[in-house]
Amino acid sequence: MNRTYTIGELAELAGVSAKTLRVYERKGLLLPERNAGNQYRIYTEAAVRKLEQIQLMKYLGFSLEQIEAFLFRHESSGREEMLRTQKRLLEKKRAQLDSVIACVERAVAECRKGAVEDETFLHNLGSIVKNQRSDELVGRLGMHSDEPRGWSEFIFDRAQLRAGMQVLDAGAGYGNLWRYNLHRLPKKLHVTCVDQHNTHADGFCEYVKEREASEELAVGQISFLWEDLEVRKSSEQYHCIFFNHVASFIKERVKLYRQFRDSLLPGGTFICTWGGLLINENAAAVLNGFLDDTAPLAARQKKFASTIRQYETELHEVFERVERQDYVTTLRFTTAEDYMDYLLQVCKPVEAELEERREEFLTYLRGLKDADGGYTFVRDTYLYRCEGEV
Repeated sequence: MNRTYTIGELAELAGVSAKTLRVYERKGLLLPERNAGNQYRIYTEAAVRKLEQIQLMKYLGFSLEQIEAFLFRHESSGREEMLRTQKRLLEKKRAQLDSVIACVERAVAECRKGAVEDETFLHNLGSIVKNQRSDELVGRLGMHSDEPRGWSEFIFDRAQLRAGMQVLDAGAGYGNLWRYNLHRLPKKLHVTCVDQHNTHADGFCEYVKEREASEELAVGQISFLWEDLEVRKSSEQYHCIFFNHVASFIKERVKLYRQFRDSLLPGGTFICTWGGLLINENAAAVLNGFLDDTAPLAARQKKFASTIRQYETELHEVFERVERQDYVTTLRFTTAEDYMDYLLQVCKPVEAELEERREEFLTYLRGLKDADGGYTFVRDTYLYRCEGEV
């Protein structure tokens, strides 16, 4: 005679809560029988085996909807693709965990430097998170375009650097501007990179030492100052100052811009950059056909447009001549999964809803496939070439 279990007994046997079993029941995944006398739930050995199958697929990260499709609608023809999709999802989650761990490790390193006020610590922590998210986005750009090489070469070309120049890279970070243009550095041009010790800048410093050792770079042509830009005091003069995607990390930008302006030699150039508006506009255009409520995206676009106007106003307040040049990047995605992962990263206000409707969203994106069998997304970046004193 097959044994039967009460809801409490099955919950204890399986190591789950009775509430979880009730959720499975409401979803139609695990339907108990009923005691004829008191209508209490009764679970058979068949139910135990079904629960084991559900738990197995839950462990692998499948949603309840996916489990229902597999176990009850017998959609077995797409098993391999389902598993491949799940693998990509798990790899993404692993990457997210690695990203969070990296942020925590950097925060630990900050703590070791000594006690700081709460506001300063939170500001530093925010900078760490921004850097990490920026890394993740740059990584995705590199997978689906010529970035960050194309952008680094674009900036380098606009700077019109010449032999003998003194150059300041304020907030050099990973040093892509120099990594991708190392072979193009004019002779006797000297670059001073200013940043605080962090994974990016320290890694770039090691890269420079390696290039010096291999004689690909003249010793001392790129040097480092480990300082906070906002408290740094310097009387050095430069022909060109780069401020590449750093503005959002600075509290008092106008004050810092004036310091940069005063540090320019006659005829010198200040080059400042940040992301453009196309990324939000085009993301909203894609999602307008899927989401019922796109107000969060519209609010984000409005806020970002206001921020850019503010940034531009600040530059005009300090420099006599401010010229903007737009750099357009075209990303090419071969699968709907890759396209979706990118959109999730750039659409944070609606990320939770998109994740919740993941399978439905994938189906929607597959319907947007172009004639070449892929997906294209266009974004832009702004470069400001500034000269002179107001």
